[in-house]
Parts: sequence; structure tokens; C-alpha cells
Amino acid sequence: MTERAFKKGFAQFLNDYWGAFHEALEAQSVTPRRLAGSLFEALQSEHRRFDAIYVGSAKNALADIGRIWHDLEARRYQWPDAALTEEDITKALRSFEEIYDRLVRQGRRFSAARKDVLEHAPHGSPRQRLRADAAR
Repeated sequence: MTERAFKKGFAQFLNDYWGAFHEALEAQSVTPRRLAGSLFEALQSEHRRFDAIYVGSAKNALADIGRIWHDLEARRYQWPDAALTEEDITKALRSFEEIYDRLVRQGRRFSAARKDVLEHAPHGSPRQRLRADAAR
């Protein structure tokens, strides 16, 4: 893996995929029983995009998150705009943390790139406290 490839993949994970999940959590904190379709679609889209480029050792964790989105999609057929459950959120957070940890290990030779991506990640990382407003 090159530094450029690592930086691009790490940024995509944090800014796009983790970012979509963070946005969904933030919205659900306002409306706990409802997750807007657009936010759910963003989660699914970012999952597919990241899954298509990810070649690391956390494929099982990525598949676990995919199953959460699949199960939520099934619930949404019965209850429109169904929200993530507490169990969904807990499982997804664990999987995001595992993917993050593996990405950090995978890019350990590129510490400057990793640091740069982290410093500019509007949603932080799965290992940091959730931010109340990523727009700040």
C-alpha cells in the first residue's frame, strides 16, 4: 500500500463512511424513533463505496455493519423511517472501532498522513468522543 492510497482510504472511511454514521446518530439524538430516509441511504451508499475499496483485515467487521444496514432496511419496510436500535448502534460502533484500529495499524508507516487526515476529519474518529456538532 502506498501512502497516497492509505490517505485516500483513511479519509474516505473517516470523512464519508464514519461521517454518515455520525450524522445519523446526531439526527437520531433529536428524533430517537425516526431516521430520515436520506440519512439511511447515505449510510448504505457510503458502506458500498468503502466496501468496494477496502482491502484490509477488518472485512468481517465491515460485513457485520453491512448486516446491520440490511436488517434496518428490512425493518423500514414495516415501519417507515425506522431508527437504529440501541443494539444496532452498539454493534456498529464496535465494528467502526475495529475497522479504524486496523486502518491505523495498516498505515503505521504513514504517521504524517494519518495525523493529517485525523486533524481534518470533521467527525473525528470512532475512538474519540462523539462530537455534538461536526459543523464546528
